[in-house]
Amino acid sequence: MLLALVATAFSAHAQYPGHIRKDADTGPTLRASAVFEWTGDFAKPTAGRLIPLAVWDGEQFQPGGLYLAQPAPLAVLTGTVYELEKDGLSRGLFNVSSAENLGGSWIGIGSVKPELAPIAKARAPMSKHPPQVVKESGTGTSTDSDRPTLHRKDTGTSSTSSTSSGTSSTSASTPPPADPDHPTLHRRDSSGSSSTSSTSDSSGTDQSTSNSDPDRPTLHRKDSDNAQSTTSVDPDRPTLHKRTDSTANPTGAPVTSTANVDPDRPMLRHGKPEAPVGIVEPSKLEGVPADMNQMVAISDAKPTEPHPYAYSWSDPDDQAKMKLAMEKLAQETLAGTPPPASTTAAKPPAKTTTTRRKTAAKPKPQLPLLEDQKFNAFELSYSGGATLVFTARTDAAVGSAKYVTLIAQPDFYGVPQVIFKQVTSDERLDIIPRMRLVDAADTDADRRAELIFELRSKTGREFAIYRVVNSHVEQAFNTGPLP
Repeated sequence: MLLALVATAFSAHAQYPGHIRKDADTGPTLRASAVFEWTGDFAKPTAGRLIPLAVWDGEQFQPGGLYLAQPAPLAVLTGTVYELEKDGLSRGLFNVSSAENLGGSWIGIGSVKPELAPIAKARAPMSKHPPQVVKESGTGTSTDSDRPTLHRKDTGTSSTSSTSSGTSSTSASTPPPADPDHPTLHRRDSSGSSSTSSTSDSSGTDQSTSNSDPDRPTLHRKDSDNAQSTTSVDPDRPTLHKRTDSTANPTGAPVTSTANVDPDRPMLRHGKPEAPVGIVEPSKLEGVPADMNQMVAISDAKPTEPHPYAYSWSDPDDQAKMKLAMEKLAQETLAGTPPPASTTAAKPPAKTTTTRRKTAAKPKPQLPLLEDQKFNAFELSYSGGATLVFTARTDAAVGSAKYVTLIAQPDFYGVPQVIFKQVTSDERLDIIPRMRLVDAADTDADRRAELIFELRSKTGREFAIYRVVNSHVEQAFNTGPLP
């Protein structure tokens, strides 16, 4: 018995892992999801706000507008950076600078930094007369006089010297006239003259005696002992000046330029700025205007690889056919078309001598016309197939319109099978809100995307996160009514 106790104690001591350090690697990964709403251009919005949705704490969703509020919640603390995504790909960043409480719900205020595409450098224009290297031979060869050539200058003879009479080489031939717009460089001799064909005037400035193009640019070396040139300078030509001690104010403050400066030009300042630059004003965005745009925002402590959730069609015609099929399913759902009759064989009734009148078949209900159609196809997981989302409304008069939302997945034959549907009308919006798709995003850091919907009613709205697992749709989180 004693040996058994000793063995048990030894095995327990061997399994003790020791002190486990609690840090960012072993702790739960917090992942916040939000929706950025703005009006105007995305690169420079006229108004905008960040609405926190939920915070994934590693096990479940926490309300983003209340989680760790002191008094502002964690999702909108100053310094939090959100990545704005479209179909899982980054479109820019949103930097939270402050938070504001609107009727018990917090929103984030900050600035947008769009993801700019790299700008390709423009190639320099090619010369009209590209140079070509011509190998000289012992005997002169006839070449095109207008064809530019490159010649190697001999060290013993001058390029301008001629050979004996009667014979001439390619190097001694007269060069073709140079392009007047082509700049050239001249080597200055140690004696101070630029070439044998140039002379020096009394002021020490070299002046060429050859007749050259007045618009032809030249390069001159400025002597240290010479004064500034008195030639006229273009007043609009930009120049660079090095600041000296004489240009500073006596008080030591920097000199402020009196030139007109573009008010939209970005400026860099050392230290804390007096006022935030580029902040999107939320006060200009009241209610839910018709021109408001929405985009999913994700904030995570650990960077993750981008995963595009938009479904890639192998044939563009398949996308058009799938959209038409979803549109027909939506029309039939709104029209209340009953499902097809069962194909099970029924026992025929007994024959009677009574003559029955044939009843006319009921006409098929007319399919309604749809407006505000939105069709999206997502691949929520790797090799997970297509998940189709279709939303629309009827073109009925205001106050009696119907709204439909369908989520479907194609079967083996490519026919969409509806796995979720919701129909409502203007009279029932307070009971069944209208569903508007925002986007698909990975809200719980499991490398699988969820669908984010906005639920609008007559008096308010809310956001919900839906999971699609095994051809089943379930609501994973709801923010509750928002002001």
